[in-house]
Amino acid sequence: MSNEKKNQTLGMSHGTACGRLRKSILFNLLVKHNENTCVRCGALITVVEDLSIEHLKPWEGISAELFWDLNNIAFSHMRCNAPHRRPGNPNAFQTCRYQTKTKDAPEGEAWCSGHKGYRKIEEFHSNERNVNGVASYCKECRKVRLD
Repeated sequence: MSNEKKNQTLGMSHGTACGRLRKSILFNLLVKHNENTCVRCGALITVVEDLSIEHLKPWEGISAELFWDLNNIAFSHMRCNAPHRRPGNPNAFQTCRYQTKTKDAPEGEAWCSGHKGYRKIEEFHSNERNVNGVASYCKECRKVRLD
């Protein structure tokens, strides 16, 4: 099938359609595995159109390795994945709601997106992708989400 025929059948370019299909597959897998939580604000990503791949550390102009490093990848809402650099400081992230809650957490506690409040850090699984090193949901809330 020629590219022109594919484009006509799909109503868009074949490349655009393939990209959208891959994003839909990724989103479906994230939902199935309860990994559709925004690393920035801690809320659920509920529709594929809101899904964004997030680099936790800036890579542009710094390191190609950071771009490809899967430990530097998380997921966020499109609106939360705005440019995170402050003018004049390319390595500094802007503060977002999730980071503010993390930064202002009482000692030995972390923000639980399920409870919408701080919980003892022992109540969380570890997650090095998050700023504070623990999951966005405490073990209790995660269990409820998995059931």
